[in-house]
Amino acid sequence: MAKLKAPFHSVNEILGRFLKGGKMGAKIRQYSLHAHWEKIVGPKIAGHAAPTVWRGNILFVEVENPAWLQELRMMEEEVLEKIRAAFTDIQIEKIRWVLRHS
Repeated sequence: MAKLKAPFHSVNEILGRFLKGGKMGAKIRQYSLHAHWEKIVGPKIAGHAAPTVWRGNILFVEVENPAWLQELRMMEEEVLEKIRAAFTDIQIEKIRWVLRHS
């Protein structure tokens, strides 16, 4: 009688499944967004604004001055589209633009 072999899964596949789900996966996605911010939104926006906190489906972004705060509020949908294009599994519905305190 032949023994049944368990299916082989690579460590990469197992870790990928583990990290995608649950709190750990969410933290890694949040870190990726922060780490790739400039690449996602471009150097011009990244030079004046940076993500700080991600709570639920709201991303909080600090902006350096009131002029940029106003500009980015008007560009919110465009920035959200860039985030969604870069990370299809991220569920950000709103960006809360906050003036950076010096």
